[in-house]
Amino acid sequence: MAQNFASKYQKTVDEVFRLKSVTTGIVNKGIRLDYTGVNAVSIYGVATVSEVNYVRSGSNRFGSLAELDTTKQTFTLSQDKAFTYTIDRGNYEDSMMVTEAGSTLKRQIEVVCVPNTDIYRLTTLHAYAVAQSFTAANSGTTSTSSTAYTKLLDMQSILDNKFVPTEGRVAFVTPAYLSFLKLDANFTKASDITTKNLISGQVGEADGVKIVKVPSSYLPAKAEVLLVHEEVLIAPHKFDTYRILKEVQGVDGWVVEGRRYYDAFVPTNRGKGLVITQTA
Repeated sequence: MAQNFASKYQKTVDEVFRLKSVTTGIVNKGIRLDYTGVNAVSIYGVATVSEVNYVRSGSNRFGSLAELDTTKQTFTLSQDKAFTYTIDRGNYEDSMMVTEAGSTLKRQIEVVCVPNTDIYRLTTLHAYAVAQSFTAANSGTTSTSSTAYTKLLDMQSILDNKFVPTEGRVAFVTPAYLSFLKLDANFTKASDITTKNLISGQVGEADGVKIVKVPSSYLPAKAEVLLVHEEVLIAPHKFDTYRILKEVQGVDGWVVEGRRYYDAFVPTNRGKGLVITQTA
């Protein structure tokens, strides 16, 4: 790998732009899983029964007896990610110490690990919505400045009809969609878009929904809006290991290593609090 040695440089690094995590506000608020000592955890779902008319005679006055059904879902961790790199002492000394190990590790986490986790979580939610056909009726048409707000209201109605609580809904939107929403004449509460941030990445609210703008690359192709209740996503992190090794055989300098063991899941019943819309 090429090295750029300092002859006359400022002790300044041309830093990469980075974002804080945009999904922390919807993680593990409904169900928390304990992976201590295991890599798979199961949870139960319990069914209900329909009401019938009470009969005032006979032996089964409350209706026919039937055993209450249960379901089981098993969530197995699949994301076991790692990285490593070296910092040669000579390169470090000849580059005005800009590759100090601690700062490079922080940069690695913020620029690589955090976005990868956000993308994985959002992709998991989107894939589940596609698999379950949780899409708005007008999905497949690209929003305009006259349809953006109507799309959001339609998505709200879908969750309303599934009895999803109004409080706690979050919409992850592309920059293009947000621009159309701001320009939509039907959106009469434009001041909501400047509401004080409540969760990381939030740019405001619309129809009571927290609006979080994410880069288009964080969502699958054609994805436009992902509306989800904050108690849907289960996102366990079993461990994060980061270390700086100072004395490694064969290396005069430092070896930096990182490993992250995590995943993201959507439980069946909570998954109903999810709906997406896509462009044409």
